[in-house]
Amino acid sequence: MIANEYIASTLAQHLGFPVGKLQLAKVAGPDGNLQTGVVSKEVMAKEVITWKKAGKHVYLNPSKYIKRLGLMRHLIVFDAWIANIDRAAGKNLILYRKANGEKYNWYLIDHGHTLYGSPRKWKKRAWNAPFWKNIRKFYHTPRGLLRLQSSWAVLEPMVQKIEQLTDADIEAALESVPKGYLSPNKRQFIKRLLLTRKKHLRSMIKRWLASNGLKEYNKKA
Repeated sequence: MIANEYIASTLAQHLGFPVGKLQLAKVAGPDGNLQTGVVSKEVMAKEVITWKKAGKHVYLNPSKYIKRLGLMRHLIVFDAWIANIDRAAGKNLILYRKANGEKYNWYLIDHGHTLYGSPRKWKKRAWNAPFWKNIRKFYHTPRGLLRLQSSWAVLEPMVQKIEQLTDADIEAALESVPKGYLSPNKRQFIKRLLLTRKKHLRSMIKRWLASNGLKEYNKKA
């Protein structure tokens, strides 16, 4: 999960998404024992909340309350690519502002359940299996954002940006993992996962739009 955090964070930054600063630390596990883990340092601001706690007024009129909303609309494309199964609850999208009445800035945290930390069943399948043409079930959008991601025209720019990433860009993300936290086998799996999902991302997003009944989806796009 530590490796997932660093890889996803590096890729997000490369694509222009703001992310929390990562720091290795000793954290208490479910049993109370200390374990080595990674934490996201909270930004210094007057108000720091999760998207989940933002409230209905923000969900209904995000353009009034959120900065960089155009970039936030592209978040589903990034999450689809890295197989993020953990964004839907709205706890991993952080809003903050330095004064009441300001629009919220935002950043991303908690990418442990992506990449190698997503459903392990796909490890049993050959990389050329038909399954990979339908890998679109492991991502969802936080409440209030679905209607902002309403069309292929909105989402295609981020699809193109990810498609243009090179093997060297992905290698750089893999290299960001601290030594000792990513075995050669897992590293190879994650690289192949990213390359495979990148190859199918365009069709995945079109099917996602269609499956959510978004009226502006165009099958000929």
